[in-house]
Amino acid sequence: MPVWVQVAASFLLVAVVMWFMFRLPRRGESLYGWAPPLALLSVWSGLAAVVLTPLLWIVRYPDVWIAAFLLFLEPASLAAGILVLWIYRDLNTGEKTILLQRLQARIGIGLGLTAVAAGYAYVLMHKTPFTPVGV
Repeated sequence: MPVWVQVAASFLLVAVVMWFMFRLPRRGESLYGWAPPLALLSVWSGLAAVVLTPLLWIVRYPDVWIAAFLLFLEPASLAAGILVLWIYRDLNTGEKTILLQRLQARIGIGLGLTAVAAGYAYVLMHKTPFTPVGV
C-alpha cells in the first residue's frame, strides 16, 4: 500500500473520530475536574516537544528520539489539548479560568503541530524512504 494512502487513511480516521467525539452527549460536570491538568499537560508537553525536536539535528543517534517524540511527546500535547476543548465543548460561560484553559489547550495544540512538522521535516530530510525509524 502506498505511503500516501496510509497517511490519507490516518487523517480520515482522525477526522471521523473527532467528528463523532464532538457530537457525543454531555455527561454533566463529571469531566470538568480533568480539564485543568490536561490543559497544563497540553501546553507543557507541546513546549517540551518544540524545544526537544530541533535537537534531532544535533544528537548523535536520533532514531530512538524520533520514535519517542513522534509516538509519545507530540501526541500527548495534541490529545490533551483536544480533550480540554472537548470537555468544554458546550460550555458558554465567561469564566476566566475556563477561557484560559481553552487558550492553554489551543496553544498546546499549536506547539504540538509545530513539533510534528519539525519531526517530519527531519525524517524527510535525513531518512532513506522505507527504512525503519526508531531502530
